[in-house]
Amino acid sequence: MLRAVSLSKHYDLEPLFEDLDLTLGPGDRVGLVGPNGTGKSTLMRLLAGVEEPTSGAVVRSPGLTVGWQAQEAPDPGMPVAQFVLSGAPQWAAARERMHALEAGLASGAASRPADGDRTADRAMAEYASAVEEFESLGGWATLARLDQVRSRLGVATEAGIAGDRPMGSLSGGEQSRVMLARLLVTDPDVLLLDEPTNHLDAEGRAWLGEHLASFRGAVLVISHDRRFLDRVVNRVVELDGIAPGLQDYPGCGYTAYRVEKQRRWERLLLDFEAQEKYRRALAEDIERTKEYARGVEVANPRNPSARRLARKVARKALSRERRLARQMQAASWIAQPQTRPTLAMRFEVGDGEAPETLADVRGLDVAAGERVVVRDASLRVRREDRILLSGANGAGKTSLLRALTPLLRDAAVLPQTHEHLPTGISALELFRREVPMYLEEAEAVLEGFLFDAHDRERAVGDLSVGQVRRLLIATLVNTPSRVLVLDEPTNHLDFDSLEVVEAALAQYRGALLVVSHDEEFAQRVGLQRRWQVVDGRLEAAA
Repeated sequence: MLRAVSLSKHYDLEPLFEDLDLTLGPGDRVGLVGPNGTGKSTLMRLLAGVEEPTSGAVVRSPGLTVGWQAQEAPDPGMPVAQFVLSGAPQWAAARERMHALEAGLASGAASRPADGDRTADRAMAEYASAVEEFESLGGWATLARLDQVRSRLGVATEAGIAGDRPMGSLSGGEQSRVMLARLLVTDPDVLLLDEPTNHLDAEGRAWLGEHLASFRGAVLVISHDRRFLDRVVNRVVELDGIAPGLQDYPGCGYTAYRVEKQRRWERLLLDFEAQEKYRRALAEDIERTKEYARGVEVANPRNPSARRLARKVARKALSRERRLARQMQAASWIAQPQTRPTLAMRFEVGDGEAPETLADVRGLDVAAGERVVVRDASLRVRREDRILLSGANGAGKTSLLRALTPLLRDAAVLPQTHEHLPTGISALELFRREVPMYLEEAEAVLEGFLFDAHDRERAVGDLSVGQVRRLLIATLVNTPSRVLVLDEPTNHLDFDSLEVVEAALAQYRGALLVVSHDEEFAQRVGLQRRWQVVDGRLEAAA
């Protein structure tokens, strides 16, 4: 169906990845994973045809349709209903034309003489042509799919996200749902999904998993949602930033992939160590032979026979040395295994002992724009609380956090989205703007968060979404606080970084207030208290 052949992508002559091959066929459910900044989203854009490779090609079967879901929503002023239908513009235009002709026929029938005329015949012929075009573009099947998708995702419905709301007014979770609806309505042959579960609530994730399980075509999904990958994919490919192409793990979900990855690593280490033992032994033997030859030659300056023997031994040693060099240059020779560095972090807690109660609020009303999303909320945050705030998308969780944060003492915040960030300044400049530090100290801190000299000087707008997330976490970690307010902290983090963040949060000695739909994250961090926003009320807040 869809193939990447020897695909390479360079930026400023620096290779992002090279000689990458990938084939997607019917029924494939492939998870694309790897560290932030290795090119996963770029690969998606190449496969979708919205960006050109430096070399190689993307080959599609004749007539193949590819649906691509980007991470960011376009045009914040576009109404929700219009955005959903923009995924199938020809079908939407054909339906609108058919409805207009239906209305014209109905009004014409009421005023037309009983015997009719040629105008009516032409109108009927035009309507029949419109119906034929509508049906050729998916027709009633697409309409049924549109109704199902909108109903299940709560998009452009009375009970869900209103169709006349502009995209820019939606929460991150609501935007994700609308973008998924737009994509799924088109029913392509290949689905390319970039972090589709980010911001989605538990119900939305469950429905998406069910939908993908029954999808007839191929799916390639970038995701760092461990349970979602276990539920959906039957193969994992990794872009690790070390090997030039993809590492393939057929028949694996997330859990099996991690086990197999560790097994391969251990086997590679054993093979490399055995090879090193062989190389050292051979090199030492060659050196001993060369020393022996030199010794014989030096000890027998007037013995031609001994000197000839010494030179013969030396030539054999040189021949073996050259053979070893050729072996080391061969493709079968195992290079020293490499791993990418991991985050080094520990959250700072504010000086002095925190008071027992950090916030005690009664009768709080929370608005999102002109809507009141939470009414009469009463809550208390204590210095050792570890609170998980949950609720459906659009229920008002993020708005509640924004209203509550100014009432908390010494709070540090990780926002859900990045739209508020200045995109034209460098990562280093943004970090130093938020965390006052000497230049050398700031560079060292960002080095620990996997920003090399090049990445530190890149504009924030040129960083990957995952890199921006790491930059915000670096700022958060270096802001002493008594309480951390985290809105969807797992979004865009790769697996290795996520595990480091989980371990650091588990050791954090202040209070935690977290919005997350990742139950595994909640368990690992130890979020024991549960708040839930339901129908405009905050429950279990005492």
